[in-house]
Amino acid sequence: MTFNVLLCGVGGEGVLFTSVIIARAANLEGYEVRGTQLHGLAQRGGQIPTHIRFGKGVFSPTIPRGEADLILALEPVEAARECYFADKKRTGFVIDTYPIIPVYTSLLKERYPSPEEIRKMIAPFAKKAVFVDASNICKEKFGDPIYGNVMAIGVAISSGLLPLKQSSVEKSLRYTAPKYWEQNLKAFRMDLKFRD
Repeated sequence: MTFNVLLCGVGGEGVLFTSVIIARAANLEGYEVRGTQLHGLAQRGGQIPTHIRFGKGVFSPTIPRGEADLILALEPVEAARECYFADKKRTGFVIDTYPIIPVYTSLLKERYPSPEEIRKMIAPFAKKAVFVDASNICKEKFGDPIYGNVMAIGVAISSGLLPLKQSSVEKSLRYTAPKYWEQNLKAFRMDLKFRD
């Protein structure tokens, strides 16, 4: 049995950091872990799809289309972009509702989709979708939206969409820089009353 997590977002949101935390937690639980990351576009605020697969006998690092068990999106439009990895009978979504509007959208005077439009785009592909304003909540609580990614991991676990133990993620977070560890831990444990 392999569990497939697709992380998505844009440069600067901590997608790669989030993937390391999840992969390390899965490894601490004794799973084989494979994955792949797209680094280059991160430097320019581009999209960063990252695949993590864990279980027993995991051979390929990439998730086949339609076989994601969880799409964890740190930006709402990026969740919609990755729907071809999802399946209505299989895939849960956890989506940070904090939008990061691409530079070219503004330059070309294109319209960024409304939250309701994004929900409608995702609905045909989602077994369950949890939307949480993680980055804004963390900005209010800690003075920085960057902790929204770790809060999203906590929401995924508490919602039953990521089959990892809280204790494993907390151990994984201990490998972060000491000055960020305490805030990351608090963000991870954030109360789920903020979900909608």
